Amino acid sequence: MPGVVIFQAAVVLMLWCVVPALMTYARAAPLERVEFESASQRRMDTLVPGDRIQGDLARPDGAGPFPAVVGLHGCAGMHETTKQRLANQLVAWGYVILLVDSYTTRRGVEQACTSTAFATFVRRRPDAYGALAFLARQTFVDPQRVAVVGFSAGAWVTLSVVETNSFEQFIPEGNLRFRAAAAFYPPCWGAAARPGIPTLIFIGALDDWTPAAECTSKVAGWRSDGSPVELVVYPGAYHGFYYRHLQPGITLFDHWLEYNGAAADNADHRLREFLDRHLKADSGNGN
Repeated sequence: MPGVVIFQAAVVLMLWCVVPALMTYARAAPLERVEFESASQRRMDTLVPGDRIQGDLARPDGAGPFPAVVGLHGCAGMHETTKQRLANQLVAWGYVILLVDSYTTRRGVEQACTSTAFATFVRRRPDAYGALAFLARQTFVDPQRVAVVGFSAGAWVTLSVVETNSFEQFIPEGNLRFRAAAAFYPPCWGAAARPGIPTLIFIGALDDWTPAAECTSKVAGWRSDGSPVELVVYPGAYHGFYYRHLQPGITLFDHWLEYNGAAADNADHRLREFLDRHLKADSGNGN
């Protein structure tokens, strides 16, 4: 399948990367609470201003400019354990990370895992572009080297904002664009078009909330030309396999969620290689 790699990861082969992954982000990265505007949107002949939202920012030591990552949480928000893990590892890898909080400043939104899922998805799309614009204004960020990484419902947003023409209805500052994207267990049925930038998708073979079969079918149906799309399917892994606090597993909204250490560590390894390849390979400044 040209342009697409579907990888069936054998759990026993992943164990080699567990210790290096743990050592990589041993030092806790301080998280700074920041506020910014989500992107304005064009609707017919009307310009709709963005909402005031918040996020958690972490950065490497030094002046930079560094490559950066926008992180988008799932339908129930982001657990503090996951938030700190992502900050620790991305900063250790040499990236600024902005973890977007799409719920706190929006009155009455605590979760969007049921009937409000689509309406909240629509409201969150401008948040990703607002986060990109906020990072671009920071002197320690290289605005031409920013990726977006989403989880579950946030991965749905991720796949949406990296479609080739998705930016046209928003007002990104300075013609900004994301350069790469990673999506952890997205609802692939909601992806309308092939991503216009390099994209990496992680999914568990036993996921009963966002089934792997939907992602396999969707990726197979996209045309083979264009930016590379890689789909990684982990045997024995369920929805939420990346979240350490889900051990033992739990039932949430009638779906089974469970941490899988081997899958999570392999995903970390692959995510770092992917980000370095697309955000650092041509930087020329060593950051």
